[in-house]
Amino acid sequence: METIYIVGGAAIDITGKPDSICRERDSNLGRVGIRVGGVGHNIAKRLAALGYQAELVTAIGSGFHAGMVRESCRKANVSLAHTFVGTEHTGTYIGIFDEDGDMLVGISDMSVLDHLTPDYLSTLLPQINAARMCVIDGNLSPESLTYLCENVAAPLFYDPVSCSKAKRIGGSIGKCYAIKPNRFEAGFLSGKSCDTLRGIYRASDWFLEQGVKRVFIDLVEEGVFWADAGGCGVVPAIAHAVVDTAGAGDAMGAAMIHGCVQGLSTEECARLGAEASAEVSKQEK
Repeated sequence: METIYIVGGAAIDITGKPDSICRERDSNLGRVGIRVGGVGHNIAKRLAALGYQAELVTAIGSGFHAGMVRESCRKANVSLAHTFVGTEHTGTYIGIFDEDGDMLVGISDMSVLDHLTPDYLSTLLPQINAARMCVIDGNLSPESLTYLCENVAAPLFYDPVSCSKAKRIGGSIGKCYAIKPNRFEAGFLSGKSCDTLRGIYRASDWFLEQGVKRVFIDLVEEGVFWADAGGCGVVPAIAHAVVDTAGAGDAMGAAMIHGCVQGLSTEECARLGAEASAEVSKQEK
């Protein structure tokens, strides 16, 4: 069984979606959900389901929410053998979506991940370097991201998580084998406007110039933009209403990682990602 290390966030996700048009500064009727999430956790679960030994390196606290993370990983066969366990609260995320399922605003408290310091990660370096791939996400501190980029020999797959966290990787982004931002995160990282397809082309050129080998930009309803040294293009989205953009994006990332590990082309990886994203949206309808 091939091993992939995932170094990143596990959190309790609290989500709210109104029954109709969301009215700001007012109480809206709708549905509130609570579940275990976090980009690292979600990708690890997907990779375990694809048959990989998924080693999730994260940090959790104590109490009921930490128990929820443990139980979720146990059921999914995701290993927490190298996870830091502290005494504070486990990471928590609150997301408010509109009536179509697109995010209006999210608030993330992942301060517990500050325990994943370079010193802590250095003890795991031999195991990470022996893995087929190492997935890192923007919930990590800039210092830890830099450490991993400078010292991990396994191919690195970077998910920026959000615009506010995207630039934590700084000048080390060129050390990543593959990246999967959305169009807004791609703009933040590259300094290029990604409002148009022309701008996305410019951003992808910048990433490749930095040293990234495979670029995947999630365009949501427009599909997936892909680029590498041999070419670029857009894989159209598969027609399913996106109900859970966060879950669909993480499923997309896991499918792309699977494609990379199995030696598929960048375009084929992008197609796998689009299919996985659509399948999540279909299941959530």
